[in-house]
Amino acid sequence: MSLHTQQINETTVRVSVEALRPGIFICRLDRPWLGTPFLMQGFLLQTDEELRLVRELCEQVYVDTDKSLVSLHAKPRKVGLFSRRRPEPSLEFSPSVDRDLARQGLINALPVYSQTIKAMRTSFKACANQQLISAPMLKQQVDTCLTAVLSNTSAMSWLSRVKSHQTYSSDHSMHVSLLAMVFAVHCGWSAEEANTAGLAGLLFDLGKLRIPKHILNKPGPLSESEWTWIHEHPKWGRYFLEKSGFSQDVIAAAYSHHERPDGTGYPGTRVGGQSPQVARLIHILDAYDAMISYRPYAQQRTVFEATRVLYRGRNSDFDAQLVDQFIAMIGVYPVGTIVELTSGEVAVIIGQNNDARLLPKIAIIRDRNKNPVRETVANLRTIVDAQGRPRVRIKNMLHDGSFGIYMTEYTRQLLVN
Repeated sequence: MSLHTQQINETTVRVSVEALRPGIFICRLDRPWLGTPFLMQGFLLQTDEELRLVRELCEQVYVDTDKSLVSLHAKPRKVGLFSRRRPEPSLEFSPSVDRDLARQGLINALPVYSQTIKAMRTSFKACANQQLISAPMLKQQVDTCLTAVLSNTSAMSWLSRVKSHQTYSSDHSMHVSLLAMVFAVHCGWSAEEANTAGLAGLLFDLGKLRIPKHILNKPGPLSESEWTWIHEHPKWGRYFLEKSGFSQDVIAAAYSHHERPDGTGYPGTRVGGQSPQVARLIHILDAYDAMISYRPYAQQRTVFEATRVLYRGRNSDFDAQLVDQFIAMIGVYPVGTIVELTSGEVAVIIGQNNDARLLPKIAIIRDRNKNPVRETVANLRTIVDAQGRPRVRIKNMLHDGSFGIYMTEYTRQLLVN
């Protein structure tokens, strides 16, 4: 075997990046995935640009020989690597079709989203007035929402990115619920497990109704007595949910959503996998959605920054396996993300290329000077130079509200135009 390769097991080989070529499936890197633009679950090396990036970032990688389309030991063609002929593009939807699909998907999904968030707000109001929540009604509404997730996961994921700067608390619970159901579908959970996850996502912060608003929205550090209030909210949530007759699975998930693998969470000191799986998932989604949302007391983060926090907190703050699965689910550039291009223009992600996740389909809405322009849809995978290399890439992910772009307003315009 070459000095550049080392057999790890039957299907995995550690390889020097100099031995790589298109058609090889990379399953691991010699550095954390999260510091790179590549997918955490591995990817098929397809373009010269991807090869260049891997060689810039890594010295060695791990190759899955079963998933690779070419052999590591096959002799390369005599044609130079960067002058090789590009394969004929496969048939695909155009970006304009993706925009139309996104629009139609949102039109179909929005009524269910609106009904669910209305039911949740009604339930919270009833609870605040010392009334019982209708558990059967809310469970049925989550079932309806789950059906919408199954029929159009992309549209429901998009709606989880639509943020309001005025109604963070209720929107936050709705987004956690949506993400929990999308995650459950992604992982192949049963319908009952997905419903439990959706209900727990709606109701996990119910106990915060007992916390004074000046504490919840305090911009500075909390005092010890104020932290006592915060630490009590899972107990109040359990009390309200038990009185309203929710299942023990939903109650347990809501009660334990602030427990941590290292035992430093609250209200108990559970460690590792002692908390229910749904509770560990809600803990991740609660943190993620909070980080990418506008809050008066905390800095808003991009999707990349939020996933980096989750990844760095694996095994201490968050369940490692669930974090890995969640990051794999949302991908590199989720639909509904605002991005800046290397051209200086600003766009919204409207679709994916499954064979080129770093080059999604976009809608450009700001020019290079960041001035509003008439919306132009484009597929970054097809914008190439004479050698077939991408001419435009994504430079940065941006916060909601950057350069005056709010996903709430953009979604509204998408629905009417």
